[in-house]
Amino acid sequence: SLSIAYNYSMIYYIYAWIVLAIVLAMHIFGLTGPYFTFSGYDIIMHFLGGVGIGLFVLALFNSLKFSSKNRGRVIIFGVIMVGIIWELFEYYFDIAGYPVGTKLYHVDTAKDLIVDTVGAIMIVRMTRKIDTKAAAV
Repeated sequence: SLSIAYNYSMIYYIYAWIVLAIVLAMHIFGLTGPYFTFSGYDIIMHFLGGVGIGLFVLALFNSLKFSSKNRGRVIIFGVIMVGIIWELFEYYFDIAGYPVGTKLYHVDTAKDLIVDTVGAIMIVRMTRKIDTKAAAV
């Protein structure tokens, strides 16, 4: 129900900030080597980024007391939009993992956005389980 979802807003904000703080710390650490020596590091970062942004969008959605009817779509759309902004940031500052315009660059960008979306989908699925349990109470 709407009131139950709204009560979760603050905890979702807290979880979002915790996950995003971890992402920031891991990003800073990643610049010291893991991004360049471990190919899966970027995947982990995008997944956690999708989770963190997904939690933040969820918290904002609940705080504004929107109907949960389109919540999943809004979370996924919000994460994809932030992911696109991040990819544009990488493009503008030429900090992508591969030379801009190459096939590897395009594949990496698509992979990043897909992994961001997988993180968002995990949040959508988690909230559906929470809603199901809350409705049963």
